[in-house]
Amino acid sequence: MNINISREVLLSEIKKEFTNTYPYLKMDFKIPENKIPKHSGNKGSVRELSVGDILNNNPEGTITIEDDNSIKSIAQIFLDHFGIETMFYRKSGNLWLEIKLTNEWSLKQQNQNGMEVF
Repeated sequence: MNINISREVLLSEIKKEFTNTYPYLKMDFKIPENKIPKHSGNKGSVRELSVGDILNNNPEGTITIEDDNSIKSIAQIFLDHFGIETMFYRKSGNLWLEIKLTNEWSLKQQNQNGMEVF
């Protein structure tokens, strides 16, 4: 899977693409507080954030993600190349548990474990 990163790409698109490939895993992003849009008072009026909304520089590029990559390595790529902090979760029954202790497992192994527990 290749994820194209540019200022215009919505964070929700990146997350959806990842979960479409690994349905028992979920990716999320740590948004700096000063980048979170203020609520304007109208429900549903807060627009979705793009990569450009959370970064000060202008990164562009492609991240190639393969089954044998670890969560730890993918998180490092997002941080080193794009300055984006990521969090990853694995499905466990009806819950999404943040992946911390097993972050060196491959994506295939993480996804398989989520499928078995589900």
